[in-house]
Amino acid sequence: MKKVVVWMALSLCSVMTIFAGKTAYLFSYFINDSKDGLHLAYSYDGLNWMPLNGGRSYLTPSVGKDKLMRDPSICQAPDGTFHMVWTSSWTDRIIGHASSRDLIHWSEQQAIPVMMHEPTAHNCWAPELFYDEPSQTYYIFWATTIPGRHKEIPTSESEKGLNHRIYYATTKDFRTFSKTKMFFNPDFSVIDAAIVKDPKLGDLIMIVKNENSNPPEKNLRVTRTKKVEKGFPTKVSAPITGKYWA
Repeated sequence: MKKVVVWMALSLCSVMTIFAGKTAYLFSYFINDSKDGLHLAYSYDGLNWMPLNGGRSYLTPSVGKDKLMRDPSICQAPDGTFHMVWTSSWTDRIIGHASSRDLIHWSEQQAIPVMMHEPTAHNCWAPELFYDEPSQTYYIFWATTIPGRHKEIPTSESEKGLNHRIYYATTKDFRTFSKTKMFFNPDFSVIDAAIVKDPKLGDLIMIVKNENSNPPEKNLRVTRTKKVEKGFPTKVSAPITGKYWA
């Protein structure tokens, strides 16, 4: 799973809020083992960040085998509600969900059983949210290893058996969900997908991490599409973060 610093760089939330009359960027993150839950920070320039709430957690995790809150991803609905998903365990087949109107008071936490139909699924890592305005649909996507499902790749000893692909489910209300399907299936182990809309060209950019470990890649790549429902090309860009260890 990604390191905290990498996660912060990838998961800059598009949520905007107001501090002292200024527009500020907001992002969600975790610290240490993530068991204390959700942390928030803000920035006026996207470079210098200050933790909110004195650096204390806003929400303690209560779902999942390990009750973790890693990789929190927040998306704001058209009605102003904030929805958040997160990694609940190193080896779970569910992801966590909660919602809030103010980012301070949160709903009861929900375990979304995204991979419970796959009894050998190893994990559900780094879930992300993307709201597709044309279809008024939320896309939830994450990385999962299912042993033997894909062509084996050479791995380091510490990552033996891990071979991730990106899966997804959709929802309009976080009460009912589509069946889980494959979202991105390249010829390398892939994690940490994140989608943003290009404000100039209008298409969608997805950043993914090539997680191959032998020889090591561990770098970020880019792929683009016009419509999220058509998926993203598996032919990706050259690394944008140098050769190793993003």
